[in-house]
Amino acid sequence: MNSTESFKGNPLNKIIGLSIILSMGFLLVVLAGVNGNWYPIINGIIAAIAHLPVVITKALSDSSDYDFNFDPATSSQGNFIKEAGQFVSAFLVVSGISLPILLHHSLILTKTATVLTIIGGALIYGTVYTFSSYFDESEDEVNLAEGGVI
Repeated sequence: MNSTESFKGNPLNKIIGLSIILSMGFLLVVLAGVNGNWYPIINGIIAAIAHLPVVITKALSDSSDYDFNFDPATSSQGNFIKEAGQFVSAFLVVSGISLPILLHHSLILTKTATVLTIIGGALIYGTVYTFSSYFDESEDEVNLAEGGVI
């Protein structure tokens, strides 16, 4: 095993890389607001919290681990909660992309600030999404990886 294979496989290096990308996203958003217009900061906040509804609704719908009700009419409530969280998250992502375009069209942001804001917001959201998917391992995958019984 050479040093590049051990570098890529180390989870700490992945976390450090994601932290660097997150900081670059926030840097781009702050640089977009240097001209005295701090509306891009709102976009950075929207991008940072856009994945939160999915995480919250997933935790709420998965809290009933011992629900042995097999009636399809009552089990759809968990799906509704998850889909509502996904809808709110998608709304925030689309708002994070369209808000800088709207501000540019209204002559509030320059073209450079618009591009920096959209790229920075995409980096922030992508990093938050990757962080949450990286730490979201189900217990079955952990037990199978350790050789345990399900």
